[in-house]
Amino acid sequence: MDTLAIIRELQADPGLRAQLRAVLLSEEILQLPQLVADNGRDIRALREVVASIERRQESLERRQESLERGQESLVKGQESLVKGQESLVKGQESLVKGQESLERRQDSLERGQESLVKGQESLERRQDSLERGQESLRVEVGRLSEIVGGTVEADATSVVVTVLERRGWVVHGIPEPVEVNGEIDVLGRATTAEGEDVAVLVEAKTRLRPADVRRFAAGLDRLVAAAGIVGNYVPYVYGLRVYTGVEETSRDLGLGVLCPDGERVPGALRSA
Repeated sequence: MDTLAIIRELQADPGLRAQLRAVLLSEEILQLPQLVADNGRDIRALREVVASIERRQESLERRQESLERGQESLVKGQESLVKGQESLVKGQESLVKGQESLERRQDSLERGQESLVKGQESLERRQDSLERGQESLRVEVGRLSEIVGGTVEADATSVVVTVLERRGWVVHGIPEPVEVNGEIDVLGRATTAEGEDVAVLVEAKTRLRPADVRRFAAGLDRLVAAAGIVGNYVPYVYGLRVYTGVEETSRDLGLGVLCPDGERVPGALRSA
């Protein structure tokens, strides 16, 4: 049988081919394809394991970097904590000093309050003393006013009697001080040289100013009515001290002016 015939027979008969392989090939060579296939699977598995290891290594490296950054942050946090503790200690020391200062101020305030209370008590005592002094002064001033007022009225009475007698008038009795609506006047009665009965009304002031003259003239009708004067009367103003403008104002208002020296502006007759 030639070679081609053998080849054709091998191609047509699988069993024959298997027998030929068993004769020509050893068991190791026959298992080689399976071993190669198994090795390929092992290599792929190994590659997957290696890739997984590499991925885990990369993840581990990232975690390590994150850990290092966390450690750095922790170190900074610890440093900040130390500084915060130092600041807290300083704050506590400052608080203690502030509390001590506050206690000293409070002690000082308490002493000041005690001093203020004592000062207030002293002030109240002084105020009481001042009030008593003012009351005493008021009484003395009242007495002095009565004395001065009585003196002014007495002077006015003496002067008006002298002035009327120089005119040739007859004065009936001594003119008397009377109080009319809170104002002190001197009221007298006389008979003129022509035989007419008249009333003489005098407003007496220690210091006589134009304003006093105008005020007296404005209320004269009321004073005359309140004094019960009927008929003729002569109004005068008298001042221990007569200020500038009094004479001119009195002339304009029809009032006479008297002073310790006598009559400075003649009084004119009026009818009530």
